[in-house]
Amino acid sequence: MIPEKELIINEYLVRDMQLLSQVKLTKKGLIRYLCLSLGLVQLNESRTLIFDIVEALLYFHFNDIEPTAKDIEQKVNSLREKKASFKSIMYHLLQLKKKGIITKKENRYVFVIPSLAENKELGPALEQIYLENIKLAFEKIKKAIEILKTMKD
Repeated sequence: MIPEKELIINEYLVRDMQLLSQVKLTKKGLIRYLCLSLGLVQLNESRTLIFDIVEALLYFHFNDIEPTAKDIEQKVNSLREKKASFKSIMYHLLQLKKKGIITKKENRYVFVIPSLAENKELGPALEQIYLENIKLAFEKIKKAIEILKTMKD
């Protein structure tokens, strides 16, 4: 039996969701929308740490600050009633890094912005990251289909 879980390099889920007016009223609503749309959380997810991490990363990005993990921890805990553990924050940062959404350079975390980008706009950067990875996945899918075509029953 093929160990299917070990074969997965990454998953890129994008949800086409309605951007309702009530969602646009609050920062928390927009952060939740963004995380759900980018497939960073499952529907009806009760754990909220990723929302706070994304909010912290956006804060630093919009203010041109390249934060350390400790900076992110401080910002995240300023957003929460109950303190998050550093280990949990690091876990989520690693997951975002594996997806290619953020990178770590010189112990500082930043969103991945393609080198050819004219500015630091996050929307087009995320779109490019997801499209490039989906394209890589579909190259393998097409190859599998071609191999299936040549197989005899």
